[in-house]
Amino acid sequence: MAGKLDGRRILITGAASGMGREIARLFAGEGAQLALLDRDEDGLRETAGGSGMAVHVCDVVDRPAIGKVVAEAGTALGGLDGVVNAAGILDIVQFDDLEPESWDRMLAVNLTGPFNVVKAALPFLRREEMATIVNIASVSALMPMAGTAGYSASKAGLAMFTKCLAFDLGPKIRANSICPGVIVTPMTHYIQDNPEHAQRAADRVALKRLGQVEDVARAALFFSTEESGFTTGIELPVDGGFSWR
Repeated sequence: MAGKLDGRRILITGAASGMGREIARLFAGEGAQLALLDRDEDGLRETAGGSGMAVHVCDVVDRPAIGKVVAEAGTALGGLDGVVNAAGILDIVQFDDLEPESWDRMLAVNLTGPFNVVKAALPFLRREEMATIVNIASVSALMPMAGTAGYSASKAGLAMFTKCLAFDLGPKIRANSICPGVIVTPMTHYIQDNPEHAQRAADRVALKRLGQVEDVARAALFFSTEESGFTTGIELPVDGGFSWR
């Protein structure tokens, strides 16, 4: 039985863990050829698991390195017709205590990183009859939360960047963003490690549970197939019914 991504060649950032890893595994199972990118080499190799997926160790903030790595990945795969930007960082701290270095790093990784990747991949994407860009934003892009000034600003910027890509790159390239709520990943260990906090987070959403990486991966798959062929420039909350947009 053919997979939904048979013949597709997709670059995934943040693939060493969490949502990026699960997206890579789901996409591989659906037949995609993948290039995995992260600065964590051990994590990347664990994701690939001897499957033959190409791994590239690089920080999305390093623009010259990203340009080189994306060009190598696209050439090795014979092209690129999809990008998933899942790399991201989170620092929760009240604004009074938010250090400029933390602000700068979150904007660099969460917003400028996707810019660097898409810019480098664009020559490959432009050659295709149909290409997709999926950016992993956050429910924090949609509504303010305490202690997330830097993170929310970076993710709101990413959501708007995605909308602008949809306008500028259509009709052959579609761009959409996913806005996860609390998802069980290494990034949210501060919630999972405290049963009271985890229960509170689950209780405040309609589905009464924390999200799983599979929930986000399935949304990324939808945006990367023709099942979403008339959808571009949107942000999709995957948050169990928290933001109610």
